[in-house]
Amino acid sequence: MDDEKTSKSALLEKISSLEKSATKRKSTHTKQGELIPLKHQPDFFVANLVDVSFKGDMASMDAPLFSLSLKKDLEIFKWTSVDGSRSIEIAPSAFGRATMFDKDVLLFIASQMTDAINHKKPVSRTVRFTAHEFLVATNRDTSKNGYKSMNEALTRLRGTTIRTNIATGGKQINQTFGLIDSSTVVTSDTGRMVQIEVVLSEWYWNAINNHEVLTLSEDYFRLSKPLERRLYEIARKHVGRQGTFRIALDKLWQKTGSKSELKKFKFQLKELQETGTIPDYGYTLLEGDIVEFYEKNSLTRAKKAKINIEIET
Repeated sequence: MDDEKTSKSALLEKISSLEKSATKRKSTHTKQGELIPLKHQPDFFVANLVDVSFKGDMASMDAPLFSLSLKKDLEIFKWTSVDGSRSIEIAPSAFGRATMFDKDVLLFIASQMTDAINHKKPVSRTVRFTAHEFLVATNRDTSKNGYKSMNEALTRLRGTTIRTNIATGGKQINQTFGLIDSSTVVTSDTGRMVQIEVVLSEWYWNAINNHEVLTLSEDYFRLSKPLERRLYEIARKHVGRQGTFRIALDKLWQKTGSKSELKKFKFQLKELQETGTIPDYGYTLLEGDIVEFYEKNSLTRAKKAKINIEIET
C-alpha cells in the first residue's frame, strides 16, 4: 500500500514538473512579441519525442533554399554568396516551391536522426514516423487541417528541384535533386494520415550523417512569420562564439531570399525588431545600412571584450 502511495506521489510530481516546464516555455517573449502559443502539453506518450533537441542543417541555414511567401511561389529562384563560392538555383513544381514552414518536416527528421546517431543506433535515408508525432513536436494543429498541411508540405518538398555547388558531408552532388526523394503516406479507414515514410535526398542525408547540424531553440516552431524564422537561422548560423555578426542590409536582404523591395524589407526588419520574438538573438540597424546580430545573453560581455567584428559586405 505504501509502495502504491509512493508511486502515485512520484507520478504526480512528474506531472507537476512537466506542467511547470510547459508554462515557463509558454510565457517566453509574451510581453514583447507574438509567438504562437504552445498547442500541446508534454505527456508521457511523447516525452522522449519532446525531449529530443531540434536540429537544423547548416547548409540550408546559410543559403535561402525555402520560400518566404505564404502564397504559392512558382518563380525560379537564384542566389549566389557574397564571395561567389556558393550558388543555388531552385525550380518549383506546379504545386509551388517548398516554404519555410515545409522545412519543419526536414528539421523534425534531422532531429530524430541526429539523436539516433548520437546513441549509436542504425540510420538510413529512409525515415518512418507518425504524422501525429510530427504535428505535436512542431507545435502544429492535430486537426484535419494539420494533416492536410503536412501532406501538402511533403508534395512541395518532393517537387522542388535544386541545383547547387554547396557541398554537404564534403561532397558535391553534381545533379539536380529534390529536397526529398519520395514520401509514402499510410492512411486509416477514415482517411487520416497514420504513418509517413520519407526518403531523404542524398544531399540532405550527407549533411545529417556528417553532423553538419546546429541545435535550434525550442521556440523556433512558435515563430509565426517566415522572415522571423529565416532571420533566426541566419543569426544561429553566423553569430557563433564571437557573440555578434554584421552584414550589409542589401546582402542580408539577398541572404534571406526575400522578394520584397529593399525599402520594404528594411521596414519589415524594423517591425520585427520591435516585437523581440526571435529567440536567443536580437539585431540592430546601424548607420550605413549595416545590420548587427547579437546573442542576447552575451551582448554586454561581447562589448566589454571589444571583439573584432568582420562585416560581410
